[in-house]
Amino acid sequence: MVTFPPPPPGEAVRVSATTFVAWRRCPESARARLDGHYGPETRRSFVGALAHRVFARHLDRGPVEPGMIEQVCREEIGSALNPKLADLGLRPSQLREVIDEVGELYQRFRRLAVERPEGVEVTLEVEPAEGVTLVGAIDAVFEDEAGVRLVDWKTGGIGEPGDQLDFYALVWTFDRGEPPKVVEALSVKTGERFEARPGADDLAVVADAVSRLVGEMRRAWEEGGELDREAGPWCRYCPVLASCPEGRTATSIIDGTTR
Repeated sequence: MVTFPPPPPGEAVRVSATTFVAWRRCPESARARLDGHYGPETRRSFVGALAHRVFARHLDRGPVEPGMIEQVCREEIGSALNPKLADLGLRPSQLREVIDEVGELYQRFRRLAVERPEGVEVTLEVEPAEGVTLVGAIDAVFEDEAGVRLVDWKTGGIGEPGDQLDFYALVWTFDRGEPPKVVEALSVKTGERFEARPGADDLAVVADAVSRLVGEMRRAWEEGGELDREAGPWCRYCPVLASCPEGRTATSIIDGTTR
């Protein structure tokens, strides 16, 4: 049985997989997210969000018929993504390009021949300690005689999804009482796969890390001051980039503008 080490008391903390991944990379960036500061909406993230909506619709209702992808995309934008679209301010011609890109991703998704899952866009929320809420949104849940498999679709490169998948496995375990057999990230665009089979010992390490995250945030809020900053490719989308010398230097190096 996996337990959650009790963090020091303090303000309520709501931790998502995105916040956990951000904390692993740069604690101060994670703190900014928890303080309600988010990076700018990007075309890339909008394409990913819209593609995920189309994948979920396919798994829930069946394949999108040829020639219907534009209508389906516009329906999904209208039902869930209008605020993101407004933030981007795309011109009609640019939106057309986005829909074409999502259509290409959907055709790749269809070639995966994914079987119908037990659950689509499964949202989990657990409270393992007082004032601590862990939330996760899992793209698809499959179950067979071998056990439960949690899948996260990627619309770009697969990157390093270990921390994200570990967090999903932990939340699932707290919610369902036993860990999934497999957690998997699959890139629709490149075909790359990453999978892990978390055991109780693995999840205990993740639970300890999440508890430390909560403790760091509560101490920072109570005592003031900043948390550690770590620069890297993720700085480009950081909500505190403008005020972070390390982040600005990192993005300048990546962009090749440093002299």
